[in-house]
Formats: sequence, structure tokens, C-alpha cells
Amino acid sequence: APYGPIVKSGSENILKDLTEEFKNHSKRKKVFLSQLSLPAEQGETNHYPTHFLPFESVDKLFSTEKKGMIFKYVTGVTAFRAIDLFPKEDNSYEKVRANYKTSTRRDVNKSGRMGNELKFAQTEDEIKKAYELIELNAESQGYSVRTWDAFGNTLIQMVNKDQCIIPCCFNEGELKGALIIFDVGNKLHYIMGATLREQKDKMVGHYLQDQVIQLGIKKGYDFYDISMGGSEGVVKFKEGFGGNVVALTETRYWVEKPLQFFAFRKLLPWVQKNKALIGKLLGKTNN
Repeated sequence: APYGPIVKSGSENILKDLTEEFKNHSKRKKVFLSQLSLPAEQGETNHYPTHFLPFESVDKLFSTEKKGMIFKYVTGVTAFRAIDLFPKEDNSYEKVRANYKTSTRRDVNKSGRMGNELKFAQTEDEIKKAYELIELNAESQGYSVRTWDAFGNTLIQMVNKDQCIIPCCFNEGELKGALIIFDVGNKLHYIMGATLREQKDKMVGHYLQDQVIQLGIKKGYDFYDISMGGSEGVVKFKEGFGGNVVALTETRYWVEKPLQFFAFRKLLPWVQKNKALIGKLLGKTNN
């Protein structure tokens, strides 16, 4: 489970019961490993108390459990890069922009003069075309993503349920970039995205991220999670928009079947070298 259990502040005592049920469910499913990323901010300061539980109370409940992100191929939330949106304050957008780096603010301004236009993918065809751009970008940059056949139906359902938005940038009627943004828990989370690489840079990435930030402000959300990780260039791009790195307490895990777990650890290097093949196999299994 990439994130949870989620309970109200003051109800941390039921985390243990919920976790026991999670472990029992794992056993019923006959898995060899169960892993849980807990929703508690690391350290004494809780920057967003309505979104994260106090570290001390949660850490004490799980002090004897094994720690570490053992299974890294289903995203476990270990940290957020949270861009403050200053909800209910005057001039929220200006305050957010003040935290942009000078070069980012300049590029965002430039993107607004490039003739870029924002549209949201809604129909199956629009969603598919947006995701095809993400697949194309992954292929050209040498990393793998789930195929449309494996992930498309899930994405369509999430858009229909208003759990996901797909902002797209068009320029002169052509699709130039797209982002996948989860809208859950009264906050926005950047999941993945892509821009069409052209000789003339239309600052599509800057345009789309700034538009998502403005949307988060309109929704009255506390922060926008622009996400952690990526290549050196991607991390530098994200840092340009400011934000606080909110680290969460370490992931906990339980080994349900030691022999299978041992085999998994031994086979892991092969799996890492064949992620595209594994993704195709998983897609066939899910279908």
C-alpha cells in the first residue's frame, strides 16, 4: 500500500488495528511481502497537520517493525515537495510566485507569451493522445512507463471519477505537453508528464506546472505536491518552483513468506534490467 492508513488526528490508536487488518489481508492473498508507507511527517515540526499525523505518536506505534522501502516498483510515498498555496490569503498567487526562482519566474512569464493554450483531456481519445506523448517521451529519454493497454482503463476511470486531471498544452492546435495530476485528499499531486521537444522551446513544462499551481489556489488547497525524484535536470526544474521537502516516517514492511522473499531479493537485479518486459507481463496478467 503506497500510503496509509489515513485517520483523523487524535485517532492514531486505531492505526495498529487497521495495519493488522492490512497484514491479515496480505496473508489471505498469499503474498510474500507486505509494505506500508505511513502518513506521518518526519521530525518534530508538522507543517501540514490537516494532512499528516504527528511523527512521534505514529513512530512509537511502529517502533518494533522492520523499516525500509523494500519493494520500490509500486510507488511508496516517502516524501512530498510541497508548494505552499497560501489558501484564504489575499494575493495567494503572487505569494506563490515570490517563492519561484528568478529564472523560473522569467520562464513562466515567457511561456505566457508563446501562444500556449490550456485544455483538459476528458474523452477516451483525448486521454489516450496525452498518454501517447508520455510514452513517446519515456522511449526517447530511455525510461519505461506502463503501456496504454496496461494503464489506460485505470486512467480513464480516475478522470471520470474526478480523481485525476490531465492538463494539456496546445500551441497552434497541436498537443505540446501533458501532465497527469491526482486530485485526492484536498491536494494535487504531480504523477508524470511529458513535453514535445522542439527546436524552439515554448516553455511548455513551465506553463503547465504554473497552470496547475493556479488551479490548486482556486480549489483552496493547502499545497501542491510537485513530487520528488527524477533526473538531475528534472529535480532542478522542480526546485525552481520552490516548495518544502516534507519527509515522511520510514516505510514499514513484513515478510510473510521468507523463501519467496529470498528469491525476490536474488532475482531483483534481473527485474531491474527488464522493467519493460515485466510491465508487459503485468499488463497481460491484469487484463
